Amino acid sequence: MNDLRVWFEDYIRALFRSLPLLWTAAPKEMTFLVAVTLLQGFLPAISVWITKLVVDTVTTALTSGRELSYSILWPLVAGWVGALLLETLLSPWVFALQGNLNDKLTAHISLLLMHKADTFPDLSRFEDSQFYDELQLLQEQVSYKPLNLLENLVELGRSFVTLIVIIGLLVPLAFWIPLVIAIATIPQIVVSSQYGKAIWLTLFENSPQARRMEYYTSVMLTDTYAKEIRLFQLGSFFMQRYLIAFQSLHQSMRHLRGKQAFWSSSLAILSTLGNGFSFYWVVQKAFRGEFSPGSVLLFVQSLTYFQNNLERLIANWLDLLENILYMQQFFNFLDSPIPMPLSIPGEKIPTPIRSSITFEKVDFRYPDNRLALKNISFSLYPGQTVAIVGENGAGKTTLVKLLTRLYDPTTGSILVDGIDLRNFNLEQWRQQIAGVFQDFGHYALTLRENIALGNLAALEHPDILRYAIEKADIVKLVDHFPTKEDTPLGKQFGGTELSGGQWQKLAIARAFVRQEAQLLLLDEPTAALDPRSESDLYLRFIELTEGKTTILITHRLASVRMADRILVLKDGHLIEDGTHQELLQRRGEYTALWNIQAQQYGISAQ
Repeated sequence: MNDLRVWFEDYIRALFRSLPLLWTAAPKEMTFLVAVTLLQGFLPAISVWITKLVVDTVTTALTSGRELSYSILWPLVAGWVGALLLETLLSPWVFALQGNLNDKLTAHISLLLMHKADTFPDLSRFEDSQFYDELQLLQEQVSYKPLNLLENLVELGRSFVTLIVIIGLLVPLAFWIPLVIAIATIPQIVVSSQYGKAIWLTLFENSPQARRMEYYTSVMLTDTYAKEIRLFQLGSFFMQRYLIAFQSLHQSMRHLRGKQAFWSSSLAILSTLGNGFSFYWVVQKAFRGEFSPGSVLLFVQSLTYFQNNLERLIANWLDLLENILYMQQFFNFLDSPIPMPLSIPGEKIPTPIRSSITFEKVDFRYPDNRLALKNISFSLYPGQTVAIVGENGAGKTTLVKLLTRLYDPTTGSILVDGIDLRNFNLEQWRQQIAGVFQDFGHYALTLRENIALGNLAALEHPDILRYAIEKADIVKLVDHFPTKEDTPLGKQFGGTELSGGQWQKLAIARAFVRQEAQLLLLDEPTAALDPRSESDLYLRFIELTEGKTTILITHRLASVRMADRILVLKDGHLIEDGTHQELLQRRGEYTALWNIQAQQYGISAQ
């Protein structure tokens, strides 16, 4: 009982928190919708009451032998027709209004989701599978759950108003009739609500299966995997995996839905018996002459309206329950704490950095408890270019993530001119960094916008944009297009698709558009470039990195010789630190890696 009370309190709390959300999204539409809903709720009772008056007027005239007074009849008929016409005319406008309101509501909730995701300053949530299960469920259902919530509230409001007014019509006949019918219906509401909650929780618990289904669908229906699917004939394999995930999800849902249907239909019998008894009682009264024909008709119509609206109330209550559970999950997401502590306003960023950026005994474990770095200590000096090399999984990219505060060290600290990086304002610190990541983004925007994402001020300053274009050596590419910088890119919206190397050069331009940055981070900046483009880039490397402290992460060791220092990582440990020549003379890990590539690519041993 206590669990039920807590659940009900949470349900009501989420319901009342949802109402201001609807109002904020579209206040004018909500005001009109509330007024129309109230009016629609009154119309059935008005029709029933007018029908009673008409029947009683006609019956009185016939039994008394008096002539029917049309001065009384015509206003009643006009009122009945007017109520019917008003209800008919309102319906399409309510439908259109709900559509417009849903557009605004969906956009409002989607923006709240995006805004909340944007407040997560690090990557811990984005590398957590449970986070994706939760977020996917919210994303998938945002286009219809808020609309369903709105429709449920409208239908509930309309049904509730109708029930109250109908009760007002029934009470003069027998006050206990609405009470009997309502009591007979309560068990159905309670049991159905409990199963509705169980169904939603089961759906949420099985969201990994739903995510797998979506993944297998995307594998089969997008161009990303189309070549391998056909070459290796993988269609049957992924469709079978889809079926396995579907059957796992469907089995548990089908069982609960069956139970909900069984108990709801069984308890509906109790409600029907309450109606039957009430109907029998009124018929008996009518035979004794205690009720007029109009009153009998009023009772029959009112009872029908009462039962229909009560059933509609239950159905919408169950739908509302599911939609409120969605809203609860949505509010839990909005209320989730920011995982990384922030310093606001924070220490002033040294401009320029005068002494060094120092990693001091840094350890780091990912959220899955995987150890990535162990006891890392070194310093970066202003204007210095440091290359970081090592095998896959050595921890190279993790160092960049820590330096950009996409994560904080598990232990140890990163100091900038002696100040802990965590004490700086995070947004201001990241403004000091320009970078090309290994998994850079391909944005379906114009070429100008793709570059300016590194510094949105470039959208209003063509000189900054042109500087980045020249630095990234894509002048010929840009000038090749008739619309130049305004060329739409990406085939998602019918734009021009670039090669992998051209996209990578855009990413490099995106780094250089941030002219004021003190740090330049290059994580495999030539991975998609052809040998000539790669050679041209590294020939201009000193020019590109001039005035910036640069970190270069690469597997291609021929490119690290121009670095001032080279750090060698292995299994999360910093094992070597020196210049190219110094490390070759030590004949350690760097020498071994160098010799492998020297033999493979025929590069000089020096």
